Amino acid sequence: MDEYIIQTDSYDFEDRIDHPAVLVYFYDHRDIRCRGFEAIIGEVAERYQEDVIVLSVDTEQSPELAYRYGIDSVPFVIFFRDGEPAADIEGANLPGVYCDMIDSYI
Repeated sequence: MDEYIIQTDSYDFEDRIDHPAVLVYFYDHRDIRCRGFEAIIGEVAERYQEDVIVLSVDTEQSPELAYRYGIDSVPFVIFFRDGEPAADIEGANLPGVYCDMIDSYI
């Protein structure tokens, strides 16, 4: 996992999203698309390291979080503002797509 991405699970998820700006990357460690996508999220995490906390959640290990947020396909990214979902993007995209989403909220 990238040095700017914090791995989390259902145990501490609520505490970790309780911040002004949090980007959560939901993935499945068995899915090859997610392995390649980690570099994209890592690039975004490094760019926003001063402003946004970037978390990753393995949906295989925390299926209850995937269920709670209606995630049935990975990769899936949710931007949380003050602990509440503000925007989401399903599927893999270029880093600029996630940067635009973040920029519209911070």
